[in-house]
Amino acid sequence: MNMKGVTGVVPTGMQKQIKKNKSMYGKRIKQLEHIIKDDSYIPKGSTNGYHDFIFSMHRALVTGRKITPKMELSITKIVKAYAKTLNPEYKKKRLDYTENTIAKLNMIKRNLEECKYTKGYKNEKLWFLDSIEKQVYSRGSLSIKQRQVLNKMHQQFTKRIKGKKI
Repeated sequence: MNMKGVTGVVPTGMQKQIKKNKSMYGKRIKQLEHIIKDDSYIPKGSTNGYHDFIFSMHRALVTGRKITPKMELSITKIVKAYAKTLNPEYKKKRLDYTENTIAKLNMIKRNLEECKYTKGYKNEKLWFLDSIEKQVYSRGSLSIKQRQVLNKMHQQFTKRIKGKKI
């Protein structure tokens, strides 16, 4: 059959890249779609930068963007981090850490109240402790420096309370 004069449809470069991404990263695309749909991991309307990053990596795969080795590593890390949160042992450990840390923060707040510092100083310290509390709830961790500052605050408040009792 002679097809002289008929124009064939040639896929664009973008369509070729989309097809290439689907064949190379099909499994990752499905995994990221699953992560995005999990409301317990990414709540609706989240403004978290990490969640935005997950969406952008998914978009890059689906829209045919060229995937660099660094992007590929990041996508793998996203999937591994998500898989870790599904582990019940990890969930329990994180919950225990959060509860323990919040209890300690509350103890420091009570000590701060007992110290009878000036209103301005007390408000400054409460603001800091509240920001630490928010981080513990959102990230489930504290940096070494944050823990050191909390230890110093605890020692300072305890020392002042003992000094007032004497």
